[in-house]
Amino acid sequence: VRFIAIGDMGTGKDGQYKVAQAIAAVCAERGCDFAIGLGDNIYEAGADSSNDIQFEMKFEQPYRQLDFPFYMTLGNHDNSWLVGGDGLNNDKGEAQVEYHYKRDRLSNKWHMPARYYNFTAPKGDVQPLVEFFSLDSNPLAAVADADPEYWQLPYRDKQQRWLDVGLQDSNAPWKIAFAHHAFISNGKHGNAGMYDGFPGAGVIYYNMLKKHVCDRVDVMIAGHDHDLQWLKPVDKCGKTFHIVSGAGGKTRELKNKDNNPAYWQADNTLGFFYIEIEGDEFRGTAYTVDSDSGEHLAAFAQTLTRQ
Repeated sequence: VRFIAIGDMGTGKDGQYKVAQAIAAVCAERGCDFAIGLGDNIYEAGADSSNDIQFEMKFEQPYRQLDFPFYMTLGNHDNSWLVGGDGLNNDKGEAQVEYHYKRDRLSNKWHMPARYYNFTAPKGDVQPLVEFFSLDSNPLAAVADADPEYWQLPYRDKQQRWLDVGLQDSNAPWKIAFAHHAFISNGKHGNAGMYDGFPGAGVIYYNMLKKHVCDRVDVMIAGHDHDLQWLKPVDKCGKTFHIVSGAGGKTRELKNKDNNPAYWQADNTLGFFYIEIEGDEFRGTAYTVDSDSGEHLAAFAQTLTRQ
């Protein structure tokens, strides 16, 4: 199973196109089955409807040369209300689910059948190698939404019941969770429960991940911070290791490089992760992309073996 992990990409600007070209080159050389899109799919404030021209400008056109599915999840910018990125209008994210079902879209690449969902790979295998769980982090990580549909405690309970059943029923040896907001991060936003330096920020999301994701999946992959990080397991999350891949269209400086132990991390660069899972091996490569030349570089690679 070979896939791209990319987040925070939906700018429609030059950086997104340069990363897309680098992905095309890597996939031509190494092969790609699909990508996982880690949220902030449409900057700065999401889509107004499934007919919004931004789907064409910030997804279909930048990735037109890539002929594989993108399994997408929602970010805070996709659920904006008053200010881009405030995450206060989760109804807005529904337009991106509706786009999945739109019949006259330019391609069939966009996959988001629900706000949270799971899928297996290789696709159609009776005994899949990997099962992916796409989580809806924004209603739990942002400030509470006025719509009762997204009130934090009932929404958490509903999502974690779904997650428990899915993990219990999964017959895949590898299990991967992905979402927009990270459990731990050395970037600007930091760790869940302490997002942006505020005690308690994202604590409901933290508790859901700690009890229902940590030590139950092999890896948690997220975006939100516009950098690249491959973090080591931490005691509070058991065997699970963490990847942040939020440099698909924007860049940013790492705020606290020593916040969590890392195998490798890079800031102020565009980029993405290429991941290949075979048997008991997880082989990951971090690619950086020069924002001026578009040149891509395999900046770090390692193999982890499933215990």
